[in-house]
Amino acid sequence: MRTTTKILFLSFFILLSSQIQALPKAFSASYTVQKSGMSLGTMQSTLSYQNSQYHYHKKTTAKGLAAMLSGDVLIENSDRVVQGNEFISKRYLRHHTSKRKDKKDQFHFSSPTSVQGNFENQPYTLNVPKNTTDLTSLELRLMQGLETNKLSRQYNIVDRGKLKRYNVQKLGTETLDLHAGHFICEKIRITKPDSNVQTILWMAKDLNYFPVRIQHIDDGDVLEARLTSYN
Repeated sequence: MRTTTKILFLSFFILLSSQIQALPKAFSASYTVQKSGMSLGTMQSTLSYQNSQYHYHKKTTAKGLAAMLSGDVLIENSDRVVQGNEFISKRYLRHHTSKRKDKKDQFHFSSPTSVQGNFENQPYTLNVPKNTTDLTSLELRLMQGLETNKLSRQYNIVDRGKLKRYNVQKLGTETLDLHAGHFICEKIRITKPDSNVQTILWMAKDLNYFPVRIQHIDDGDVLEARLTSYN
């Protein structure tokens, strides 16, 4: 009886370990943010777990001359429930403030296929496919996909009151030397079928494919974040 119990316990432990390894580890990270080579500010990124839930928080703040001109602050929060090795979306908030604007997009999943939200004071309801996520959590989905070798080519995203489909393409590996260290990265490009806007991420293998460089290209403007510290 004891031998059977030990075998069952060992099997459960192995299964639990594989699930933990498939999920991104808790972290805190800092980036510098530039636009077309000019310093704009900083971005802070944290992922924390509490029991069966996680909270992903990002805050981008203008610094120096950029702060004097615009005063931009962008806050993104994503809350989800962990079930096995899957993330189940719950709530999302994107709040962008500056001296000239105050824009907010927030929503919650009333079921795995139904979203209720409010974008710029306009309420909305969407029917969405299962496994739909928010734009901030897409990074975590990419990390998990690379770690488990199950990266999808398309992801359904709720963004600004609409359901959007993002395409994901591997661009090969590239080595980066940044302030935070030396990284061998998987290079990923994200696009939408109806847009020329693209985002490129360099995801470091030694950091469980955490994005150490993020480049957003929109109508000739290049906005870039580079990792300065990771814990």
